[in-house]
Amino acid sequence: MAKNLLNKQTVLQGALTLTVSWMIIRILGAVYRIPLGRLLGDEGLGIYAVPNQIYLLFFTLSSAGIPVAVASIVSEKMAMGHYRDALRTFRVARAAMLVLGVAFSLLLFFGAGWLIEQGLVRIPEAYLGMRAIAPVIFFAAVTAAYRGLFQGLQNMRAVAYSQLADQVMLVGATLLFSYLLLPRGLSVAAAGANLGAVPGAVGATLMLIFLYRWQRREMLELAEQDLSGIREGTLSLLRRIFSVAIPVSFAAVAMSITHLIDQWLIIDRLQLAGFSHQQSVAFFGQFNQMAMAFVNISIALAVSLGASLVPAVAEAFAKQNMERIRSQLAQAVRLAVLFALPSAVGLYLLAPQLTQLLFAEAEAGVPLAALSAVVIFWSVHLVTAGALQGMGKAIVPVRNLVLGIVFKIAITYYLTPTLGIRAAAYGTVVIFLVSSLLNVTVLSRLAGIRFNLWETLSRSVPATLMMSAGVLATFRVAELEMGGNTWPTLLAVTAGAVLYPAALLVLGGVRAEDVRRLPGGGRIAAFLERIGRG
Repeated sequence: MAKNLLNKQTVLQGALTLTVSWMIIRILGAVYRIPLGRLLGDEGLGIYAVPNQIYLLFFTLSSAGIPVAVASIVSEKMAMGHYRDALRTFRVARAAMLVLGVAFSLLLFFGAGWLIEQGLVRIPEAYLGMRAIAPVIFFAAVTAAYRGLFQGLQNMRAVAYSQLADQVMLVGATLLFSYLLLPRGLSVAAAGANLGAVPGAVGATLMLIFLYRWQRREMLELAEQDLSGIREGTLSLLRRIFSVAIPVSFAAVAMSITHLIDQWLIIDRLQLAGFSHQQSVAFFGQFNQMAMAFVNISIALAVSLGASLVPAVAEAFAKQNMERIRSQLAQAVRLAVLFALPSAVGLYLLAPQLTQLLFAEAEAGVPLAALSAVVIFWSVHLVTAGALQGMGKAIVPVRNLVLGIVFKIAITYYLTPTLGIRAAAYGTVVIFLVSSLLNVTVLSRLAGIRFNLWETLSRSVPATLMMSAGVLATFRVAELEMGGNTWPTLLAVTAGAVLYPAALLVLGGVRAEDVRRLPGGGRIAAFLERIGRG
């Protein structure tokens, strides 16, 4: 039975599993904002966004880096045959998360009023929402330890199942609670939407506990086969876990703080430009909740590739197999760029149409168009950060991210009064432009990795141009023939989804090796080899 735990998914198989899950999650996350946005309006979405950001800050302080830390240590110990210590690593992490989860949940619940009194939260209407979402921190912290174990075993299905359970329950509860509480006022309804995250967090935790209990016997059998005699002490394990988790968490904390600073700067600087508080909150909602929803969907593959690379690179690094690391990373970057480039261009071309389609708010297309390029740079950042974390260099992508954030804050502060909400979007692009370039530079020096972007871009750029022409032509013809926005936009998106892979195939941008390790990819790889795309 224990052999089943050693049947690991490849990087691409794990990435595909997580990508499918992530895409469903992000599509649900975007789709449920349609009725939520129409219930609450852009002002209500702005109120709803603030407790989510505060929650993310508290969660990242407590446990955001735990999955990466546990995954890398478990993967390393499994590679060395130290199965008993791999299981102990998880148990130590779980105990730590139980304590930290309770502490930070209580801290947010009782500290919500203080955050508003001190001016750290500029939207007082978010008070109830911050208290409503506080329990999620506890469940998310416990879940982080379990996800780290399964990720370290390179069992991405368990991670995907828990994420899906979380999102499905969140969507249903958020819409239900906000609808029921809307008669009590906008701030109460927004707090109800925040409360909707609690059932999802509970559901995800229970699912992972069930999956762990289901496989626990196999894990114990494998631990009994460990005759190495290696037993790392609890304090040593805690030090190792947090030496990885803290830098990773710090990156997430930096982004959470950046979102908070965005809230202050956007609202204050827009009011300086003559907009009312209500208008400024609405612009913030368009940027943070509407435009970012499309970006989060578009980086799905990169998120999954980065997560899958951590344990795979950690295992290869433990064996000093640098050639395998170079091969895995080069393929991951190539696939991330192939997916991100058409996504970014598509968002730019159809920005107002897409936001009108989903949110009935064409004005949100302004920040979306300005944000579109971030899909490319964020994707490269995620993949390269995953490789660096797997190599035990978690602090490097954090340092590079923080440098990008410094530029972002300056851009938002100085340009918002003249460029409006677009300044915040441009600043977000700059964050990941800086961090991705620096990550690539470090990896080139550290592991001798050479990124052959010309080979990728020479095929993906022409394919993207062909797709763009087809998308614009489809939209214009459909708009003339059918009128409105819904069907022309849907047809244009469909045209892009068909044209880009077709053009990429004709131009030789997809090779057999890109799909061979995917589930069911053998036949596709064989077909590509027959047509000379080996």
